[in-house]
Amino acid sequence: MNEYEAAAELFQNHREELGFVSRAQCREKDLYTEYKSGSLVAAALCNHCIRKPQTTLYDIAVDENYRRNGYATRLIHRIQRDSPHTKIVAKCPIDLDANEWYDSIGWTLKNVEPGKHKELNVWEYVHSTVDIITTGRVDLTSYAEKYGWLVGTRLDGLVTYETNNMDIQFLDIHWEDPNIEKLFDAVKRHTPKYVVAGDYDGNNYSEINQRADELSDYVDNIIVVPHESGEVSHVPDEYIVGYSTPSGYAETDAPIEEYFNRDVHILGGTMNQITDIIPQLREEIVSIDTNTHHRDATQFGEYWSHTVPQRKKTAQTYQQTKLPYENSVLNMTYKFEELEII
Repeated sequence: MNEYEAAAELFQNHREELGFVSRAQCREKDLYTEYKSGSLVAAALCNHCIRKPQTTLYDIAVDENYRRNGYATRLIHRIQRDSPHTKIVAKCPIDLDANEWYDSIGWTLKNVEPGKHKELNVWEYVHSTVDIITTGRVDLTSYAEKYGWLVGTRLDGLVTYETNNMDIQFLDIHWEDPNIEKLFDAVKRHTPKYVVAGDYDGNNYSEINQRADELSDYVDNIIVVPHESGEVSHVPDEYIVGYSTPSGYAETDAPIEEYFNRDVHILGGTMNQITDIIPQLREEIVSIDTNTHHRDATQFGEYWSHTVPQRKKTAQTYQQTKLPYENSVLNMTYKFEELEII
């Protein structure tokens, strides 16, 4: 039995709730499945719409023996990760227990409309648009890109990315030795989604802000990085404030309260630090730039987990580096989803 047949069978086991779902529908629409011990235990059928700015969820079902184990929620996370839209819409008969599940995972009841046989609750989920950005070795960051992460680079790593025809969505300059001419040249060629205009040093507010103004002709999201208390107020409202995570490397000395009510980009820090910052700046965060997992994988063969980094054999080959890096990306993605920022 292939995947389409197995999914159709699972849906048919819940025909009273879902209606008839054929194998052809499973092949023609966007099918998502979850397996346990080689057997299909959960499936979702949706459509990432082209004419509407939404993903429509048609059917979702979990084998009765595997409910309350997070399978349905994981399916939703996978759908939202792949969706080109921020909105997912589903219709559910008003008498089904599934309505409680939609409510429990943060969906909003938008409307009640007539169906063929009974009224339908119209549920809507608008997920966050926080961008997770990473930089580093091209062969590794391309894996993170598969999980929806944006790939970026500092200017001194640009040639490698261009050689590999990578889509650059984030550009940074070396804060100690900025090459402004090279920055503008790269921005004009790649038009990334985000660019760092520079860091304040206490005396260069006008210079950095003027550079941000000039960069805004090519890029929508300009990041300006203050470091001292009181400097956030010098960043024009139309630009994103870079929050340098306290880590001993160009960190901010300003209290976190100064970043409230501003669009914020989280710069650097370990995953544990980032997860501490997110609850404090949840409404402000628009993007996060992290690559400590890259360093941990390539230098120490470690990967990030929900508890502490798990020590692996020191990475000396591509495969030894690749495995801890991929483990980190997976675990971090799941954690960001749990924190409801992606």
